[in-house]
Amino acid sequence: MNKVAKKALNIAFDIVIAIIVIFAVLVSVSTFTAKSNNNVPRLFGYSTFSVQSNSMEPTIKVGDYIFVEECDVNTLKEGDIITFYTIIQDKRVINTHRIVNIVEENSNTCYQTQGDNKVTNPTPDELLVAQGDIIGRYRTRVPVMGSVMDFLGSKLGFFLVILLPILLYTVYQVYKLIAVIMYNKKVEMANEVAETASDDVKEAIIAEYLAKQKAAEAESAAENTAVAEIEVAAENVAEGQPE
Repeated sequence: MNKVAKKALNIAFDIVIAIIVIFAVLVSVSTFTAKSNNNVPRLFGYSTFSVQSNSMEPTIKVGDYIFVEECDVNTLKEGDIITFYTIIQDKRVINTHRIVNIVEENSNTCYQTQGDNKVTNPTPDELLVAQGDIIGRYRTRVPVMGSVMDFLGSKLGFFLVILLPILLYTVYQVYKLIAVIMYNKKVEMANEVAETASDDVKEAIIAEYLAKQKAAEAESAAENTAVAEIEVAAENVAEGQPE
């Protein structure tokens, strides 16, 4: 694998981990704020919910992740979609329906709601919604994300999608750190060997130079001796000749 591909792979891996961390933060914040706010997660004035029923189709579908804004209930009007507490099958639950009528009951303003799905909700809801039961006004949705958040909120989903990848990423980073340390040690050892080898080379060059110098001196001395011997022989020959 070349350096460019390896770098691109590392960047992609970091992006995936960043997305996982963001999801982990969302799940953690939702869980924490919901526990302290009557099972309603809230952050910066917005609450988020996973849609569990098809009563608002086609506007809002099962598995959607909806964003509900905290609002002044006196500004609500017919046609607005609101999220509110209500009673269904003797249980207090959170519901999201559209306001179809605003009524005054015992000097109190109440809201009549109905789901957009006229097959499952052909008539308005039986119970009126009091202002104190309203959580907020629906603003937007993210398709399918509700199902994803539900899975992440489960123990299995949180472990498989969040904890396990973060654990593997941590192990991978430790491996990279160890690899870098080992690589630096190898480089350090290689530099030491190179320095030692360099000293040896220097010593060899110096020894070779000195040897050449000695050889040159010996050769010069031999030449001088030969010349002296020739001169002596020549003198002897000259002395032995008749006058």
